[in-house]
Amino acid sequence: MDDISFEKSYKIFESESNELKNTIEPILNKSERTIPEIIQSYYQVMKVNTLAKLLKQELQPQPDPNHQKLLDGINKVQQQITEQFNMSIHPATLSYLTNSIQSHTDHLKSLARESGKKSKEVIEAEANLYKELRELMSTKEFVMQYENGLKNV
Repeated sequence: MDDISFEKSYKIFESESNELKNTIEPILNKSERTIPEIIQSYYQVMKVNTLAKLLKQELQPQPDPNHQKLLDGINKVQQQITEQFNMSIHPATLSYLTNSIQSHTDHLKSLARESGKKSKEVIEAEANLYKELRELMSTKEFVMQYENGLKNV
């Protein structure tokens, strides 16, 4: 990769790293997260990690002192992902999803035990709960795939 295309790639990396920072900072101290927030944060982490790996591959074969600052910046972002996301946000997200799934499941089980004729509104409310449960389970599966990727690194 020539210096011009490398510089462009690094600018993209910087831009995506800033986007990652803007994505995860607001959720660092939140106990509840929306499904779109969860999905966006994981996609952004994966995007930045992929860019970091590609740029490091370009820097490694040719140890150029001019690129050391860039390599240091990449390493810093990867360290932040490890410390802020992998060790804090990811476990909290997994716990949140697990607890939410259990809560939804318990609630739906209690509703199923209720006998008698149900109104249209009650049936629609239950249908929404099932939809939310499916979304939570699907999101948890996505988060677990990320976790499996961490174990394979």
